[in-house]
Amino acid sequence: MSGQQIIKKKKKFADEPNFTEKKTYRPNDVKETGLAFVGHEISDDGKVMNQFLHYDQLYTIRHGWNSPFFKGLLDGKIMGTYCPICNDTWVPARTHCWRLNCNLEHTKWVEMPLTAKVHTWTVAGWSGRSSLKRLPIVLIYAIIGDSKVAIANELHKIKPWDVEFGMPLKIVFKPKEERIGAVTDFHFEPIDNWKPSPMNKEKERIKKLVEPVYEWVKTMK
Repeated sequence: MSGQQIIKKKKKFADEPNFTEKKTYRPNDVKETGLAFVGHEISDDGKVMNQFLHYDQLYTIRHGWNSPFFKGLLDGKIMGTYCPICNDTWVPARTHCWRLNCNLEHTKWVEMPLTAKVHTWTVAGWSGRSSLKRLPIVLIYAIIGDSKVAIANELHKIKPWDVEFGMPLKIVFKPKEERIGAVTDFHFEPIDNWKPSPMNKEKERIKKLVEPVYEWVKTMK
């Protein structure tokens, strides 16, 4: 009896995207020497986005199901996901719900409000070469809208010692022509007319630690 070869055909989950919208950020004849986003491409159906990152060599970041979040940044929107079973919402987005009762339900996309609140925060007194002149940097984890998780980004237009847990924030985007579809396209600021609480011992302690950083940065050329 002759042997018979059985070939199992691999299941195809989706057609390969056709990328028609492409954009390059780098000027002509510029050779990157560090970490830089240099371009992106979007499929003709608008569902998938890839980004190109240069870090000693060129990398392709394939966002796949998370593409709506990064595409939203290009348009000045914060996109999150929600579970149609339990209605929990997340930014950063989750493609499936992690609740046991929801059995990894596939989530739906939703545009989030451009408001948030501080969950936790820290002050960076040291950084990479490209950010040294911006020190000290206030880095926060913020809850956007009714998200169940927090997202990290910088908080601007406030003294580091005046940051407070739970303080209300607004999301501010870069001008459209400067956006690249990365989280650096936006930052947080205190909402209009917000006032910090009076100085106290903890704020005095932070101020004492931070003020030398301001003086050090002034010495840089």
